[in-house]
Amino acid sequence: MEHTNEHIDDLIGKYLAGEALSEEIAFIESWMNQDERNRKYIDQLRTIFQKSAEVIDYQVYDTDAAWDKLKRSLKASQGKSVTLRPSTSSNTFQLFWRIAASLILVLGVGFFVYRLNKTEAVTPTVVVSSKGRVTDKLPDGSDVVLNKQTQLAYSFDKKKKVHKVTLKGEAYFNIQHDSTRTFIVDVDGVMIKDIGTSFNVKAYPESNTVEVVVESGEVMFYTDTDSGVYLRTNGKGVYNKSTKAFTIDQPEENALAYKTRVFTFSNTDLQAVVESLNDVYEKEIVITDKVKNCHITVSFNNETQEEIVAIISETLGLKIAESDGKIVLEGPGCEQ
Repeated sequence: MEHTNEHIDDLIGKYLAGEALSEEIAFIESWMNQDERNRKYIDQLRTIFQKSAEVIDYQVYDTDAAWDKLKRSLKASQGKSVTLRPSTSSNTFQLFWRIAASLILVLGVGFFVYRLNKTEAVTPTVVVSSKGRVTDKLPDGSDVVLNKQTQLAYSFDKKKKVHKVTLKGEAYFNIQHDSTRTFIVDVDGVMIKDIGTSFNVKAYPESNTVEVVVESGEVMFYTDTDSGVYLRTNGKGVYNKSTKAFTIDQPEENALAYKTRVFTFSNTDLQAVVESLNDVYEKEIVITDKVKNCHITVSFNNETQEEIVAIISETLGLKIAESDGKIVLEGPGCEQ
C-alpha cells in the first residue's frame, strides 16, 4: 500500500512529538534509513520542532488546522508528488524554510510547540485487570503484566519528560529505558523509579505494605520525605504503610508466579501453597483445619488451576469439593 505525503507527515509529527506507537516508530525509522533524502527531510522537521520549543509564551490555536495548513504548504513546496521522498531542489528547500518559519511565527508555533509543551496526554492510558492476568504495552513501549484486581493509569509529562504510572494492585514492568526520560510508578505517594529495569510492584489497597521485587536492573524505592532504599537485581524492598518505614527482604520463590505461571514448593505447608495459588487464580481455594499441617514438594509449570488442585489432592490423599463457588480441599490430615 502506497503512503501519501499527508500520511507520512502525520506519522513524522507523532514521531517527533514522542507519541508514535511502536509499529509507527519502526515504520518511520525504516523509511528514514531507505534514503538519505528521507533522513534530511526528518532532520529539517526536527530542527523546526526543537526551535519551536524555545518559545515559552504562546496563544492557544486550533492546532489541527495549523498542522493541516503547514502540511499543505509543505506539499505545495514539493509539487504534486505523492511519493514518500521529498524534493531535493535547493530552491524548494529554501521555499520550505520560508514557509515553515513564517507559519511558526504567525500561528504561535502551532502544532509542534503545543504538542511539545502540553503537560501530559489529554486522557491517560488506563489498563484494568479484574479476574485474571492481563498483558499489555504502555505508550512508551514498556511491557506490563497485571495480576487480577489491578488497575494502572499511565501519563507522560512532556515538559519534564517523566513517564508516570499510578498503580492499585500488582503489576510487572519491563521498562524501555531512556536515560533522557524518567519512569516512575506511584502508589499513593510511594515511588518506584526505574533505572533500566524489570521489576514487580505489589500494592493492593487493602494491604499494609507495598512490595517491590527487582528481576533485573536497579530501582529507587522512596517517598518525598524518605530517601528509601536502592534495590538491585533479585532484591526486594518493603514499605510499611503504618510505620512509614522501608526494609529490605529476600524475594519469595513464587513472587512472579502470576506472570510466569511457574510455581515451586519445597516442603511447603499447604496453607502457604494455597495462599500463593489464590494470589494468582480467580477461583478461591480453601482448606479445612485438619490439612493445614500437610506439607508438599512439587512444581507446576503452566498447568490450569484444576490440574494443580487435582495433583495436590492426589499427592496428599485429599478430597475435592465445591462450596459457594470455592474449591474445598479436605481430608484426615497429615502426620507431624
